[in-house]
Order: sequence, then structure tokens, then C-alpha cells
Amino acid sequence: MKKGFTLIELLVVVLIIGILAAVAMPQYQKAVEKSKSVQALTLLKSVVQAQEANFMASGEYSSSFDDLAVNIPWAHATDCWSSDVDCRSQGDWNIGIQNNSGYTNIHAIRRSGKYKGAGFEWVFQTTSGAKKDEILCFERTSGASILFDSHLPAGAYCVKIFKAKLGSGAAGRYYTLS
Repeated sequence: MKKGFTLIELLVVVLIIGILAAVAMPQYQKAVEKSKSVQALTLLKSVVQAQEANFMASGEYSSSFDDLAVNIPWAHATDCWSSDVDCRSQGDWNIGIQNNSGYTNIHAIRRSGKYKGAGFEWVFQTTSGAKKDEILCFERTSGASILFDSHLPAGAYCVKIFKAKLGSGAAGRYYTLS
């Protein structure tokens, strides 16, 4: 008598492995996305600190990354938001400075991939009543060349990946990071 597994036993094992993979894959994808996002968020925090130091020294916010005492390893970009005065890019991410009358911010935004149009923003000065001096997570739904996928539910990026709390914003969904 030969010993071995029956076809049914092998199919059950394959089915169990398939179920485990289906459950684990979304969690793995979220972990990979969060890892990539944290790199952009870290750079954004460094640029915010450099911008604050520049303001303390000169009395105004800079419109150029070149004026800031921070190393930005990303290249100059051409596919920035139309209101950016300076922009750098690295693969899936852009980081830009907006310095318009009454509104100055630095933002990092996903420019490709599943969460294109999502990112982070720090507002230095505003006349519009936007929140200042905190990093916000956003899902940009209007008013920009790079927009969040309208097929994804609200909070698919900021809430699901970063557990942020919903705030407000005129050009999209803005969230406060915990």
C-alpha cells in the first residue's frame, strides 16, 4: 500500500494558503505604502524646519528650495502644481513650495500609483483660514493637476494608512495626523 496525499487533501491545503494570502496581501500593500510615504513625510518635516529657520533669519518665507539649509536629494520637476513656485520630484512623489500673496505652504504629493493625489501639507501663513503650523494629510479632489482617484472612498489614504482624523479643506479632504 502506497502512502501519500489525496487530491482533496492537496486542494484543501492550496485553498487555505490562498485564503491566507488574500488576507495578508492588503496588509502588506498598506505597509509598503506607509513606508514610502514616511520617507516623503520625513523630507517634508526637514524642509519645514529649514523654512522656519530661514524665516527667523530673513523675516520672510523662501520661494526656493535653494535658499533653504536642507539637502533635497530630489531633482527639479516640471509636472508641479500650477501654483508651485519651486518643485522637486522623486519617482512617485513631488515636493513643492507655494508662496502666493497671503498663502505659503510646503506640500508633498503622490504623483503616481494607487494613491495619486494624496499627500501632506504644512501651511506657514494664510489669509483663507486654513489650519497653520501642523502637518495635514490630504486627498486632493479638485483645484490641482494631480488629483486623488475619485473611485477610492474618502479616507482610503489618510484614514486607512495613517489613522488621521477628518478636518476640512476647500480643494479636497484634509485630515489631522494623530
